[in-house]
Amino acid sequence: MGVSEPRHFVLIHGGGLGAWCWYKVVDLLRKKGHKATAIDLTGCGIDHTDPNTVTSFMEYNQPLVDFFEALPANEKVVLVGHDLGGLSVTYAMEHFHQNVSVSVYLAAMMLPSGFPLTLELFELDPEVGAHIEYTFGDGVHAMPTALYVLEKMQPQVFYNMSPSEDIVLASLLSKPVPLRMLNGSCIDYTEENYGSIPKVYIKTMQDKIFAADAQEEAFLSDPECVPSEIREFDSDHCPFFSKPVELIEQLEDIASTYA
Repeated sequence: MGVSEPRHFVLIHGGGLGAWCWYKVVDLLRKKGHKATAIDLTGCGIDHTDPNTVTSFMEYNQPLVDFFEALPANEKVVLVGHDLGGLSVTYAMEHFHQNVSVSVYLAAMMLPSGFPLTLELFELDPEVGAHIEYTFGDGVHAMPTALYVLEKMQPQVFYNMSPSEDIVLASLLSKPVPLRMLNGSCIDYTEENYGSIPKVYIKTMQDKIFAADAQEEAFLSDPECVPSEIREFDSDHCPFFSKPVELIEQLEDIASTYA
């Protein structure tokens, strides 16, 4: 595996994480001569917005929109989204297709065009659900405004193959997931834009939050969501922690193959 020329990798975090979660991947990519950009979505990472105040997907996704609007018209990137970040990847492929050479869905949400963004996207195993803390910023009779998987459950479901120091890092830096962005809106896309870009889905085979068969059923079963290629990766839900070197090999190979 490998890629013969430098590429620009743009990395989108999953729910509750931030640009910080890609620190190993960014470091290793840059050491190999690539450009790597990790983005904090609204209310995540070092962004100071209270997650409970994020009211729409467009607001949540605005930092990625800002990034692409500032990108030179002729520059293409390899776009990588993890978990909830798959929604942002899909949006960018439709609206900034001229700047995306290939997209990678890393255990990420890959939904059909027009699929409503609702709380049902966060239906989790009851064992995990028992360890979720909800915030009701609009009052207890309204829908929750954020959710957070309690720290004692995180190593079992997110980081079951990850080093202990990364588990500690995540416990210190993770934030609640803003839920009001899942307000029933949807991401529409077209064959002309979204459909013109190669997309690779990486299934994380030791994933305890999105089991491999669940990824297949939830994100890969609809005819609209058939990627150019499906790869299997022997990692937990967060390979940027557990297997960063191997993940970079995959990303470079995908860039070499499709970009």
